[in-house]
Amino acid sequence: MAIITMPQSPVASGIEWDLDQPGQRNEAEFTGRSRVTYLPAAPRWYAKAKLPPIIGEANVLDWRAFVVDLDGIANSFRLVACERDQITGVSPVVDGAGQGGRQLITRNWGAAGLKLKRGQFVTIDDQLLMLMAPVVADANGFATISFKPYIRFSPAAGAAMEVRRPYALVSSVDTRNGWKVGIGQNYEIAFDVREAF
Repeated sequence: MAIITMPQSPVASGIEWDLDQPGQRNEAEFTGRSRVTYLPAAPRWYAKAKLPPIIGEANVLDWRAFVVDLDGIANSFRLVACERDQITGVSPVVDGAGQGGRQLITRNWGAAGLKLKRGQFVTIDDQLLMLMAPVVADANGFATISFKPYIRFSPAAGAAMEVRRPYALVSSVDTRNGWKVGIGQNYEIAFDVREAF
């Protein structure tokens, strides 16, 4: 599987994000009590992206090639998860190997203070993670980040974190990828994707 580059323009006119958390609910017929079992390491991001209308064949060539280059479900690409830069001027990394779960000790955040807010994202080793608590750096530029979903692979010491424009590594959910064209060379492109591992 190859990672291909998504064209930069035009940007999607809309993206729907979903986080699928596999689980099972068992409910007692007589008491009505329920019990939920879920797999904390199994969530996966899904997205549906739609481009604005592209007028003219010359303007859609890169996008048509991209759609075909997906090779159905075989290849993946990086889909940015935020609309603008979250933070600039910092290059945080993972501080120490062997970490996992839903928290990581990180460094290189720069001066002390609030860096990112709950609900913003980071990407580590191509995995998109949503912050569940504010990232506050100490005087030495260290911060413990808390996030969901559960990180699947323990990152190496010094692994870079994407904090400016975090993304999910995704691939198509369908083996058929294409586009629509209407009168006046009016092109429509949309794709459904899921996180790729």
